[in-house]
This record gives sequence, structure tokens and C-alpha cells, in this order.
Amino acid sequence: MRHVRLMAVVSSLLTLLSSFTYNIAITRKIPTVGLGLLSLLNASIAFSLLPTAILNFAYPRLVARDGGVNIRSVLGVSSIFYLVTMILTTAYLLGVWIKMGQYAFLVLVVALLSEVTYYLQSVTNSILMVKDRGRFVISSIIQSIMKFVVIPVIMLFKWSVDAVLWSTFVIVFIPTLYSFIYTLRFNLNIHNLRRYFREVINASWVPLMGYAINSFRALDAIFIGLLGYAQLGVWYVLFILSKPLAYGNTLVSITYGELLERERFGIVYRDLLIILFISTYVMLALALFPTIYLNLVRPGMEGEFNLLILPVLLMVISGVLGNVNQFISNVMQGIDKKDIISESIRPGVYLGSLVLYAHLAELAFTVVYLTTMVPLILLFKYLGFAYYAILGALVSSLLANVTALLFRLNRLGHLRTIFGGSNLLRDYLAPLVVSLALLLVVRHYWVIKLMPNIYISLVQVVEVSIAVLLVYTAVSILISGTMRRLIREMMGRVLNVILGT
Repeated sequence: MRHVRLMAVVSSLLTLLSSFTYNIAITRKIPTVGLGLLSLLNASIAFSLLPTAILNFAYPRLVARDGGVNIRSVLGVSSIFYLVTMILTTAYLLGVWIKMGQYAFLVLVVALLSEVTYYLQSVTNSILMVKDRGRFVISSIIQSIMKFVVIPVIMLFKWSVDAVLWSTFVIVFIPTLYSFIYTLRFNLNIHNLRRYFREVINASWVPLMGYAINSFRALDAIFIGLLGYAQLGVWYVLFILSKPLAYGNTLVSITYGELLERERFGIVYRDLLIILFISTYVMLALALFPTIYLNLVRPGMEGEFNLLILPVLLMVISGVLGNVNQFISNVMQGIDKKDIISESIRPGVYLGSLVLYAHLAELAFTVVYLTTMVPLILLFKYLGFAYYAILGALVSSLLANVTALLFRLNRLGHLRTIFGGSNLLRDYLAPLVVSLALLLVVRHYWVIKLMPNIYISLVQVVEVSIAVLLVYTAVSILISGTMRRLIREMMGRVLNVILGT
């Protein structure tokens, strides 16, 4: 499909808008106890999806090698791993079962159904990111549209916690069903469940050290719940604000799929700049005008906005580093194709590979994150910070991201040049510094009175977002020739789409 990167950027912007609209509507309407339940739901799913990391790693590489997969066989393999997820979910939620009260069983049911959908998604995404990246982007767009669609439905149910919990499942299920129907055309007729299972198991030790261990990061909600349960609702508010930073997942997957299919090192620096540009735009907006966004999401907390400025700043910096980490990791795995070249995946094929080092960096992240979190929480509590548990989790996340990034860059060797090297100083760092200076002046003279009214709050957020975007874009165009070419190329593709050429 043509213009797939343009579609990915449009999808990213739609994700920004839909996520903010959906999550703002929820956080403004449901009580704090409901936000706590959503935090536990999201955390239990993230924790229990540990086995999908193995499938998400192995399936795209099998598709790249064979040109497709036998869908019945891979679904059979997935169902075996799902049994582990069921056990993990139940065990996770039992730890807070009493605190969830009457909603405990509902949270469990929604979690299990959502996890079935994510297992199906591991198959569909793996096929589409390699074989049809345009449809992969369309699936992401459908998911964004579903966030708009469920809002009036939730309104009909008077913003009940039950309706909100069920909506989290529906939003993921519909686009996954669309993707599944489309991926049937890439089905291979050779049914070989045993072979797929053996190859997935042979490959599993690599993602188990990396992406699968990431599931344990969801223990942050448990740590916050145990050491500061009252802060779980605020943790969810920050989670909502961080959503726009996850925009880049689609473009990262497109880069990965292209590198798996064929060697295209020239796309790496261009895609990195696009990811950095939008991530940094979100970071600047949230970091410089945090109270505007907090007022839109949770106006009832206005008396605590000043206490949340530091947590928001830490969150957005860590989010940008996380996006860069994810991108570099996928590039490392897309470049190294030792397993794809082989006729079958064997355990030893990854020894000394970039694939292995990419996942070792994830292991380093998780170790740093979990081992520093509790001590930092206790330290901030001792120092008298109001949101000590949240600060402890955010600082440990920042330290973990820095550790993982340094590890990856060290292992890349001469391949670091494909990420731009010194060109990043001109194309990214210089525009960032100049934009930050200008926006600090704008913030100093631009006095915005916070209002609880949702429409006024929304207008204020739109005004701030547009102002930051215009300043950052203008500065980037003036300083960076590469950014000028990128934006000119994007605008040319937009015109081609409009004119149908």
C-alpha cells in the first residue's frame, strides 16, 4: 500500500486525539476508585501477557522466513501459552481481590477476554507488519475510531464503572477481528503445529530475558498499591497523560517489518527523526504546560497540580527515552537475520547476535527498574514528598531507560552511524534547545486561567498544543535541512493523496 509512512503519521495523530478524548472523558466522570480499578486491570494484563512476548518475537521472523504462516497452527501454539496467562492473571488479581470489592470478578473476566484478543493480535500483527504494513496501520486507525465510538455508549450507561471496564475490551477486539479476517489470505496450507511450537520454544529464551521479563514491570502498580494505595488513582491520571507518548508504536513496527523483509538502512535515520519529532513535541507540551492538561483530565485535583509538575516532567522525559529505546531495539533485531537465514530456528543461533543484545538491554532495564523502585519510594517518603510512591516509580523508570539506551548503543559498534551520529546535533538537539528557550518565554507571558468547564479546558489544551507545535515545527524547519526535506516530502505525499496521483 502506498504512502504507508504518511498513513502511520496520520494514525499517530489520530491516536493522540482519540486516546486523549477517551481517557479524558473517563477520568473526568468516574470516581477515583474506578481509576484505581483501571490501574489494576491494565497492570494485571501487562503482567500476565508475559508469554505473548515470546510469540511477538518469533512469529514475525517466521513470517519473514516463510512468506506467511499456517494460521491454525500458530493459533494452536498461542492457545498453549494462553493457559499460562490465565494462571498469572488470576494470581495477580487474587493479591488485591478484597480491595476491589464487588468489581473483582468483572475485572478478572475483562482481563481474561482482553488477553485472548492480545494473543490473536500477536498473530495478526506479526503477519501484517511484514506482509502488508498498510493494513497494519489501518488496524491501528480502527482502534482509534473505536475509542470515539464507545464514548456515547458509556454515556448511555451513565458512566458506570462496568461500562468503562467493558469498553477497554471492545476497543481492542474490533480492530483485531478486522486484522484477523484480512490475514487469512496469507495462510500457508501446510499444517505443522509441532514444528512451529518447537521453533517458538527454541527462540523463547531470548525474549524471555528481554521483552517477556518486561511484564514484571507491571509490578509497579502493586508496589504503589502496597506502599501508597491512595496514590493509585493519581498513577492512572499520569498513565493517561503518558498515552500520547506511545504514538510511535505503529511507525516502529513499520520500520521493523521493512528491515525484516529487506535491508533498507536508509530508512532508519528518517524514521528516528519522525519518532523524535512527535515524541519531543508531546514532551514539550506536557512539560511546559502540565497544569493545562491536568485540568482537562482531572479538574477536581486542582489543589494538587503543583505537586504533580515534577512527576509529569519525569514521566515525559522517560517516555521519550523509552520510544528511542524501543526504536533502536527493533532496528537491531531487523538488521540481524541469522535465524531467518537458517532453515529452522535453533537455540544457539542467537548467541552473539544483535537480537540477543537488544533483549539483554530489556533485561537490564527491568532489573534496574524493579530493584531501585522500593528504595526510591521509601527515600521520597522519608524526604516528605506527597506523592512519594509515584516519584519513586518514575525516577527508577528514568534510570532504567538510561541504562538500557547506553547498553544498546555500546553494542551497536560501527552500526551506530545509521542513527545519524553527529547529524542529530543539528537535526534534533539544536531545534529542541532553541524551541525550549522560546517556549519558556511564551509560557512566562501567556497567563491562562484554569476553568473546570470541559469545553473551556479543551479549548485551552488545543491552543497550547497548536502553539507548541507551530514553534517547534518552525524552529526545526529553520535549523535543520533534513527536517525541511522530510516535511516537504510529507506535504507532497498529502497532495498526491488529495489529487489522486
